[in-house]
Amino acid sequence: MKKQLIQISLITALSVVTSLAKDNTQTIKHSNTITIEGIALNPEGIEYDSNDQTFLLSSLNAAPITKVSMDGTYKPFTSGEKFPLSTAGLQIDPKRNRLLVAGFNGTEIMDKDPKTKGASFLRVYNLKTGVLEKEINLSSLAPEANAYFANDIAVDSAGNAYITDWYAGLIYKVDLEGKPSIFWKNSSGIAGGPNGIDFHQDDYLLVSIIKVNDKGIYEKHGLVKVPLANPNASSNVAITDVAFGGFDGMVITPKGKVIGVTNNRKTGGGNTLIELTSKDNWKSAQVTQVKAITPSTTVALTPEGESYVINQDFSDNFKKKWTVEHIVF
Repeated sequence: MKKQLIQISLITALSVVTSLAKDNTQTIKHSNTITIEGIALNPEGIEYDSNDQTFLLSSLNAAPITKVSMDGTYKPFTSGEKFPLSTAGLQIDPKRNRLLVAGFNGTEIMDKDPKTKGASFLRVYNLKTGVLEKEINLSSLAPEANAYFANDIAVDSAGNAYITDWYAGLIYKVDLEGKPSIFWKNSSGIAGGPNGIDFHQDDYLLVSIIKVNDKGIYEKHGLVKVPLANPNASSNVAITDVAFGGFDGMVITPKGKVIGVTNNRKTGGGNTLIELTSKDNWKSAQVTQVKAITPSTTVALTPEGESYVINQDFSDNFKKKWTVEHIVF
């Protein structure tokens, strides 16, 4: 496993680190859009850090997590890793001063070699310093899986982390001591794997299940409610509105609504930001807000309830221009 991990794109990662160090003056801010230029970051995840009013961006190209200010300046944030990993979902745990990161071996799962399955990790960083504090191998818990893709993270009130593995079709749980276990396997009956995830204060998880076809369209989708006390009692949320095409990234708002990036099921880059509301504790849900957006993967909320999406270029993974956009319904 260690040998395979070192085969991740070191050249790409190092070149991005160098660009991050040199090019932070090349960023500009346009009203409601922060533009980042000069680095092949390929960001997939975004979180808002209210401690210093910045955004944290992950990198499918195995660069460090990047800290972006509202004025557009940016810098590499994380450090201390023994090897680079592609990173997807991010989750800030302000109570415990942690940044949790879903990491995976991007080179292996994209090389089309059935003998290489990749790997899923949880990395835990100090939220103030960006220094790596814990690293947990998750995929070792599921050796029978065909492939691994750690995708998104939620943290419950006790500090337990829940990480979706989109390709392995399950959710891992990691306690505060760093002990991992398999929490839930996809029993929803929905073809696909768990992708977006968030924790509801009433002690359950809401989990997005999606299957994406070779055109980038969400072919199968659904939303599942998973009780923390009894994950085997998970249930599918009934959603009949055609505006809901499944979520990539999603968040639960302080008012208990869900905002997430969905697909119009017409084109791979056809995304909308939608708001779901439930009147029966997420037995069912209704679409209450819809906004067409540029191709994006996920959304972050500020404490004031403002939504920001990270725009993703599905056609060019090495594009050197990325934007964080403020979306108003």
